[in-house]
Amino acid sequence: MTRTEERLADALRASAGQVRDDRLRPLPEPRPSAEPGPGTGTRPVRAAWRGWLVPLAAAAGVALVIGVVLALTSVSGRLAGPPSASRGGLAAAGLPRYFVQVAGANPLGPTTVEIRSVSTGKVVASAPSPRPAGWSVYPTSAAAAPGGRTFYVAYNALRAGSPGQTWVYRFSTTSSALSMAKGGLIPRSGASGIRGSMAVSPDGTRLALTVGRPAGSSNGAPRDAIAVIDLRTGARATWQGGLDRSGRALQIPDVSWTPDGQSVVFLALWCDPAIDLGLCAEGIAPSAIRGQQVRSIPVSSRAGPLARGSVLLDAGTVPVIAHAVAGPRPGELTLVVLSGRSATAGAWQVVTVERVAARTGSVLGVGYRLAARRPGQLISDIMLGVTPGGQHLLLSYAGQDGFRTGWIGQGKFHPLPVPPPYRVVPITAW
Repeated sequence: MTRTEERLADALRASAGQVRDDRLRPLPEPRPSAEPGPGTGTRPVRAAWRGWLVPLAAAAGVALVIGVVLALTSVSGRLAGPPSASRGGLAAAGLPRYFVQVAGANPLGPTTVEIRSVSTGKVVASAPSPRPAGWSVYPTSAAAAPGGRTFYVAYNALRAGSPGQTWVYRFSTTSSALSMAKGGLIPRSGASGIRGSMAVSPDGTRLALTVGRPAGSSNGAPRDAIAVIDLRTGARATWQGGLDRSGRALQIPDVSWTPDGQSVVFLALWCDPAIDLGLCAEGIAPSAIRGQQVRSIPVSSRAGPLARGSVLLDAGTVPVIAHAVAGPRPGELTLVVLSGRSATAGAWQVVTVERVAARTGSVLGVGYRLAARRPGQLISDIMLGVTPGGQHLLLSYAGQDGFRTGWIGQGKFHPLPVPPPYRVVPITAW
């Protein structure tokens, strides 16, 4: 089972069929205990799950089928992509030669960071993730630097009696171990969910990533922020506040850079904290309780409120946007849009990757469409990655045999030549 399937199955068993939408209450999910590990010479740990399991599927009257059979359907419109996985084909299309993935049976257990060849899947470099004694650590995101040989991996770290931390490590094709990036230890930060987002600027000098901040609103709802780290000096600026909505948690599942490197584009989601925030981010929760905007902040200036920037797309509640990144051209956005659901909550039948004009939302092209074969089947745990230049996309999703990750090109999905790393959270970047 995937992480989303497990949560939904738990919600179904807990519901007893008597749940009303206006009386939903969160059921706390067990937190992972601190796990001992080898010394502290590696990276720090991120905060633990803050998800809430609710009987959402029963409340909506949706029976979700656990066991996914997906059909891949090509559609018109194209995003950049290779004609083949051969080295010649990759070079001709300008694709990266390497990708990084975090592999392991469980993200809360031992994991390994691996750099692999895009054309062959061969491991070029690998190193264990840090597990210092007394800390509970799990990976949340990864990003590639321009040139495709250096990568960054972020971790959520938690230790009993201490605020959560974010740790960012650097790893390259010539490395034998992970090393903490300059400015890579971010204190008093954590994640509002299990997934995060991170992106390196087009010139390779700065790193933007999602971090959590302590809940300060009256309802205790978590609120995400964006940290921008100067990789040369370690200086850090944090953009936070200004977008809070009463009774709502703020999540930022995506950050990316504009082609000129002057702004960070992010997807802002406002979710009811009584609903599992992971289900909200994935669009499985009712659309009516989920607000969404694609925004930008001018990171060339000093830190400030998230509201200082501009709204690139005010989508309201429909269509449901799962992911949004800048590009591939100036003034454009690439979205992952969910559709084809007849019930108010539960599985979506169609996932579409489309290129739209900023501000108007006009569809400029459809890059790929993923459709379930039967009503009630689940397309879940979708993640979207992009190269630093914004030209090439990686798509991950949960399939019948675990996670699949590949690039989008010529209206098709091209799987990366490697088995899924694990069935819990796909963390891949190129």
